[in-house]
Amino acid sequence: MKNIVLGFLTIGLITLVGCGKSITDADENTYTSVEIGTQEWMVENLRTTKYSDGTPIPNITNNDQWKIFNSGAWCYKDNESKYDSIYGKLYNWYAVETGKLCPTGWHIPTDVEWKIFDDYLLANEHIGVEGTKLKSKSDWNSNR
Repeated sequence: MKNIVLGFLTIGLITLVGCGKSITDADENTYTSVEIGTQEWMVENLRTTKYSDGTPIPNITNNDQWKIFNSGAWCYKDNESKYDSIYGKLYNWYAVETGKLCPTGWHIPTDVEWKIFDDYLLANEHIGVEGTKLKSKSDWNSNR
């Protein structure tokens, strides 16, 4: 069984391999997971400030610098740390493509893995209601 994690990044989600075990990142943050079809997805967004090898990821808070920064970086939603527990951190593509952003044993989902996920949703009559089926049942606030 291939297991996948649901965690938003600036440009995508991350995947991991594991089966209902506790997931820990390089900052010792722990996450939970859920099975969707034959895949296991992380239920929370990443909150790490380090790559899986322990290397720090820079926190870029200046919007102009973020646009031109050509190395891995992270920021908070709206550069507000109060959103960390709700949304996790946002990562640029450079951080994602290192292959070291995800906790050890996890990886960015492939197109094939997304297709498996999409096929599962289609087969189980979830197409068109994915957002409703996958969203959190709490912490929704129109002011965020």
